[in-house]
Amino acid sequence: MLSDTWKLIAVAICLVLFTADTVFKPQTKPNRMVFFELHRGDSPTMIGMMRDDLIKLPGRGASRIRNALARGETLTVWQYELRKTEDGSYQEVPAQQIQLGAADAPLVTFGATVRLPND
Repeated sequence: MLSDTWKLIAVAICLVLFTADTVFKPQTKPNRMVFFELHRGDSPTMIGMMRDDLIKLPGRGASRIRNALARGETLTVWQYELRKTEDGSYQEVPAQQIQLGAADAPLVTFGATVRLPND
């Protein structure tokens, strides 16, 4: 049978190992949608790309998409649209996947503004 001192030492070692694992483990950020505006046509369209896919592209910020398109890469992104919910509020929802090409490079800006319709 273990003495109380050895039990306390065992518990302390477990706590230290658990804390070390929690503190020193690299924290992963959740994959989330990053939004941009595509300025084709009369009004900007909200598009989104998953963060993990975006950071695979070289560069920083919005230039990642613009540079990839300028190099001739084709990117698939989600196009979002505004829908009215049953309670009368509005929600941005993915509508379809679209392809962006080299001609779209200057048309993409970082961030997106939700524009509510005039009811």
